[in-house]
Amino acid sequence: MPLSISRLTVGHSETEQGLRTVLEELGVPECEDWTASIVAPSPSAAWEVVFDGAHRTKAEHFDWEIVEHDGASRFRRLFLGKNEQTLDYFKRSVRKLLWECVQFKDNPIRNHSQKVGEAFEEAVWGLLRHEDMKPVHVRFGVWREGPDGMKFVCKVEYSSDRRVPWSWWSSLVRSPQDLANELARALAGRRKRQVVVAPSLRALGRRVARRGLRPTTPVAPPPAAGTAATLSVPKPQPFGL
Repeated sequence: MPLSISRLTVGHSETEQGLRTVLEELGVPECEDWTASIVAPSPSAAWEVVFDGAHRTKAEHFDWEIVEHDGASRFRRLFLGKNEQTLDYFKRSVRKLLWECVQFKDNPIRNHSQKVGEAFEEAVWGLLRHEDMKPVHVRFGVWREGPDGMKFVCKVEYSSDRRVPWSWWSSLVRSPQDLANELARALAGRRKRQVVVAPSLRALGRRVARRGLRPTTPVAPPPAAGTAATLSVPKPQPFGL
């Protein structure tokens, strides 16, 4: 679903076009409406970025000023200096906000190369963002192979009290494309299992519901007021006979 941009002006036409492209590529989750505004009074001033859209978990987005209003939320943040006013940094920050359903927890690949680390995240995010797992947690690891070689591993984990949990480890891979190929096959397998498991779960639910509706042994009503209750008392038996 496209993102509506109400205003975009930072005093540099090439940067403005780059920001617009980032927002168009990111999009927003299905059934959510978002509006974005990016304003800077001059090329050297801070970018004031404002998003109006669906609610998000405040603890996950402490770097945004969040105000809830009329069933929606407003998110405001200033991007300061040359380290934050880059397309890559802007994309990571906005992706984390808009696509809260895909949460990247650990990525030590970035310690070796920001570009490679971002490529791995992009490969995983592109596949997971439209899956029915919300939220899903993603972690990466680095495996050294000799003095100059490195391989990478990825873990995807989804847990829910309403759906079947799912956890997946990749093999040791060398490139984002290798990881994307493995994850695509794993997600396809999960979807096939969901198709098989869902009817079984529905049938089980119907059986449980039927058992729950079975009539139980009726309980006699309490005696009416003013009427003495009659108790059956066994006769005493003599001892020693």
